[in-house]
Amino acid sequence: MTDAEHDTAYDTTELVLPSDLHDKSAFRHVALARRRLTTPEGRETAGERLVTVAMGSGLFDGLTTVAAYVSMGTEVSTLPLLRALLSRHVRVLVPRLGSGRDLGWGVLERMDELADAGERRPREPEGEVLPAETIAQAELTITAAVLVNRDGWRLGRGGGWYDRMLELRRPGTDVTAVVWPWEFVDHELPRERHDMPVDGVLTPDGFTRVAQSDRARLR
Repeated sequence: MTDAEHDTAYDTTELVLPSDLHDKSAFRHVALARRRLTTPEGRETAGERLVTVAMGSGLFDGLTTVAAYVSMGTEVSTLPLLRALLSRHVRVLVPRLGSGRDLGWGVLERMDELADAGERRPREPEGEVLPAETIAQAELTITAAVLVNRDGWRLGRGGGWYDRMLELRRPGTDVTAVVWPWEFVDHELPRERHDMPVDGVLTPDGFTRVAQSDRARLR
């Protein structure tokens, strides 16, 4: 990775986000356009840094089951994180998307069992598809996001898959979103009644527990 590519991948200049809080697609457009400036090498390096940050913060200490996800496209690579969890003998659940709006999970036992699941879909492990309620077995959920703000409100890619899944997790179980550093913002984000906040934000530059005051009022 060249110095120029590193500077582009980790340029933390704030995004210029829209003012219309009713237009989620406009927020996604800005964030995803910025992601396209990253490189495959930069995404893999960012993924390695996620591992360093997560382990240094104690995020996975004492955990036996974690629900995570397999990154794709211009997301920060979660493959190094998944490898690190498996090396610690953590049971790792990853999404099995099925057809339409189906919800499900698979157990990831080895990285080499991840298989192509189709266009614009993350790779999935082969084997049994577990029901959506399996997320209740996880002691921590690692979720994808496009943007997260300091109050823990998360903007995903659309479709509501994660929001519907997070409603099924064990009460009190933390949710941590993974984003690029510049996607952790001070800006208010659009949200709807079904949107679920997160408890922590993990970037290649650090782990932050987010504010939880006023959530009941905001929802």
